[in-house]
Amino acid sequence: MDVQRRLTRRELTAALAARQGLIERERLTPVEAIRRLTPLQGQHPPAPFIALAARLDGFSRADLEAAITAGAVVKTTIMRLTLHLAAADDYPAYAQLTRQARMRSWRKQYAHLDEERVTAELSAWFAEPRDNAEIRERVGSDYDGVPPNPWGPIIFARTLLPLVQLPPAGHWSHSRGSQFVLAPQPLPHPADAAALVLERYLAAFGPASRRDVAAWSGVAQRDFAWDRVETVTYEDEHGTELLDLPGAPLPPADTALPPRFLAHWDQPLLAYADRERIMAPEIQALQLTLSGDPTVTVDGRVAASWAIRDDVLAITPHADLSRAQRKAVREEAMRTARFCGAQAVSGL
Repeated sequence: MDVQRRLTRRELTAALAARQGLIERERLTPVEAIRRLTPLQGQHPPAPFIALAARLDGFSRADLEAAITAGAVVKTTIMRLTLHLAAADDYPAYAQLTRQARMRSWRKQYAHLDEERVTAELSAWFAEPRDNAEIRERVGSDYDGVPPNPWGPIIFARTLLPLVQLPPAGHWSHSRGSQFVLAPQPLPHPADAAALVLERYLAAFGPASRRDVAAWSGVAQRDFAWDRVETVTYEDEHGTELLDLPGAPLPPADTALPPRFLAHWDQPLLAYADRERIMAPEIQALQLTLSGDPTVTVDGRVAASWAIRDDVLAITPHADLSRAQRKAVREEAMRTARFCGAQAVSGL
């Protein structure tokens, strides 16, 4: 492929901020926003709400809860076997892509089982809502070779079938007692699924390397339909090949990037194998993507983390901030505090 040009780190940071809605807030429905941003991390129930509040104008908790209750947004396990909120009409593609590598392992581990028969049996069983205790009992007792640990039967079922959680799972205050059912939509062909997910990824996070795409999705590079999507090629400052969609936004390096309060495990932090565009090396060393601490971006990169303690939004800076930057962060902190129900801000 012909390389269009070499992109600086600041250009890549600006591109990420633009595509993730972290420059100008828009008025979008939760479904439209999640489709554009890609599924939102849902390990911590309030996280998708905080993520959307950072990006959308006029967003309320009720907006997302209504979309979940109506079935337009679903909570499910997809990328990297972690919980996400996905647009329901996109979910089958994500489910199909992310199960490919796991199904290869499943077929080796359970070669003694009739995959077609087991799929039919469990599909019929999941026509009714089931909780994790029921899944453990049914799968653990009916199918030989399932690991006896608590998550063996769960992973067995979630790998084989596209399972979604029933509302109120996904609501702000819901954390336990979820029930699972078989998603009603058929899964697309793997190549079609891979093409759609690649398009969604590049629109949300490009330009990016093949390694970045694989790290974000938790699947092998070979599972993506690279030749099914029209792309253009760039390089980063290290000479790494970066793919992108033709005509996708590439703001100039000096674009003003306002502070934003991101959620726990917010997607931009997990979207790359090389995270330099969103986190400086000294910030990456803090391992905030492992702890899940919600973060604050300044000039498009993580500069602080935050938490709510005793109704106070407490900010912990991890980089030197100018007086003007601190003022802008405090203003954004008050907005986030109001959304989360905190009464005050501390730390700056």
